Amino acid sequence: MIIEATNRLAVTGLVISGLGLVGPAMAGHSNDREPGSKLARPAYPRPFSRPPAEGSDYDTWRDAAGSDIGEVALDLDRLPSRVDNSRRPEFPPIYKQKWGACGQFASVASIFTYEMNVLNGTAADSDATRFPAHFSWNMINEAENHGSEAYHGWEVAKRVGIPTAATYGGVRFEKIGVWPNGYDIWREAMEYRVSGYRYSPAKTVAQLNEARGWLYNRNQADPEKEAIGGVLAMDGRMGELKSVTVTIPKGQYAEGQDVWTTWGPSGFGHGMACVGYDDQVGCDLNGDGRITNDLDINDDGEVTLADWERGAYIIVNSWGREWSEDGRIYLLYSAMVDPTWERGNYLGRVEVARYQPRLTLRLKIACDDRTDLRMTIGLAGDADAELAEHEFAPEAFNGWPMFGDSNAGHVPMAGPGDETPLEVGIDLTALAEKLGADQADHGRLFLQLGRADGSEASGKLYECAVRRYDAKGRLLREDPVTVEGGAFGESMFQLDAAFGGGETAG
Repeated sequence: MIIEATNRLAVTGLVISGLGLVGPAMAGHSNDREPGSKLARPAYPRPFSRPPAEGSDYDTWRDAAGSDIGEVALDLDRLPSRVDNSRRPEFPPIYKQKWGACGQFASVASIFTYEMNVLNGTAADSDATRFPAHFSWNMINEAENHGSEAYHGWEVAKRVGIPTAATYGGVRFEKIGVWPNGYDIWREAMEYRVSGYRYSPAKTVAQLNEARGWLYNRNQADPEKEAIGGVLAMDGRMGELKSVTVTIPKGQYAEGQDVWTTWGPSGFGHGMACVGYDDQVGCDLNGDGRITNDLDINDDGEVTLADWERGAYIIVNSWGREWSEDGRIYLLYSAMVDPTWERGNYLGRVEVARYQPRLTLRLKIACDDRTDLRMTIGLAGDADAELAEHEFAPEAFNGWPMFGDSNAGHVPMAGPGDETPLEVGIDLTALAEKLGADQADHGRLFLQLGRADGSEASGKLYECAVRRYDAKGRLLREDPVTVEGGAFGESMFQLDAAFGGGETAG
């Protein structure tokens, strides 16, 4: 259980050194006074922070509107000693994850939900304002009980979107590998997107300060602006947790609460949400009867963040409210400096956006191997065109190539053992915009369906329609496209047809 915010410091039997803000390096209001310190900058440690197939030049923050890491000068005097965003109404309940979906319970069910509610000015008090962990998880778990990374969910949200839990059917499904059946689910998902995400290290005081600033007010420079902090994703090592868990003794600040002094010395990785911090939480690591931030307790010849005994992040786990009394635990700042657990030294953040598609494709399709399905969609501005002017291959319907082995599984479209044709929606807005404003309302659709090289997958297209929406998301019309045959497998199925010019929906 995590205590509520307080300005009181109760200490018995210990000498507290370097209080003030958190320690001498912070009290100087400098980001680079720690020996060997590095300024806060984005970083992408492999393999857990972005799709390897996108290459080292892939800028995951490119479409974000907010300031990037290191762009805003920090005013440390503005930072309070404690922040806990999980107590805000925008943050969802503490979940108990089902299966190995911890990465999606952290990145989507918790962090994406919180950020979307902050954006919308709503509270996460019902499924209508919460987002499911299993929508993105079932996109990339190979239809088996596999783990996932935070960026998997954020990339799904960038490229497909995330439906609300109310439309999806809850925060989680009761079957692994299921894809939702119904255009309206996929259409709603298009409205809730990620615009950008970043990872950054938290191994120095400067990097810690930047993370604290994000948790407090997203490092906003305007002191008059309301402080609404962000939330961060982190990855812990979960083996032998008892050996690194300390219950704060009676008489000390936050007495009776649990704190992780470092990551577990062994075991698997586990995604969690970092929702805040408390500069006064501490633990006597070297047993000298003091809690200090200004002694070289690891004997490496310098005082760095690795030596700090005071100051901790507030972590929300996905192991239920009964775990650690209320599903939360402290993690010392110094725990993020761990040469044996690289991924535990980094924090991930995300920016979300509301979006209204203007042109979409509604398909009813079956395929006995959704990972081996290959789909290409093209548009031309001329209804009589013989070739597409612009094409794209939607990731979800091409085996998620950006994720490598993290695909949708070699199972039917609907899920394991389910041959039911699936009705889905695909956003064509970006493709239509390339045609120009005078052509996006009509043109010619080109659709190709096939299978991966060497695959024996087969399937059938049953229905196809192009849908047009106004700027407020209201359906203007649907242009059905006649499907003749529709089978694909050994031979590719190709469809091209004019769209637009039909009657506007009432």
